[in-house]
Amino acid sequence: MSELDDELKEVKIHQIMTKDMIAACPTNKFSQAFQFFSERNINHLPVCEDGVLLGIISIKDMMHTVYKHVVVQKKTDMAELDASIKITDIMTRNPATVKADTTVLEVKEIFGKAPFNCLPILHEGKLVGLVTPKDLMQMRIIHIDGSQYGGY
Repeated sequence: MSELDDELKEVKIHQIMTKDMIAACPTNKFSQAFQFFSERNINHLPVCEDGVLLGIISIKDMMHTVYKHVVVQKKTDMAELDASIKITDIMTRNPATVKADTTVLEVKEIFGKAPFNCLPILHEGKLVGLVTPKDLMQMRIIHIDGSQYGGY
């Protein structure tokens, strides 16, 4: 195990996760989800009901949906898009997740093997944050002793 890996197994993921996030409800309209991505400049949008994660939508999912409906099917009216697209149909259901007390090393290893770039973080079954490879890179650049990171 490398020196870096030794450091990474000491820090819990809740210490570096993104806590300031927005989540959609399953009843949100497509236009609302689109607006969340646009106005908040986000790449991933969890879909939750009463704090329980149902799925996640990536910017790639949104772009694929926009391409299919706007470019291929020539639907450009947002009301028509809202009527024909449910966010529950475009989200990834039951995405991979990790518990808040998972180590950063474990998350690093998951990202090394997985085809996705975001992991929802759960505590007692509720969504408490998100982590991406960018969070791991920022952690290493800032400092890794864990003392400056908060909890959930």
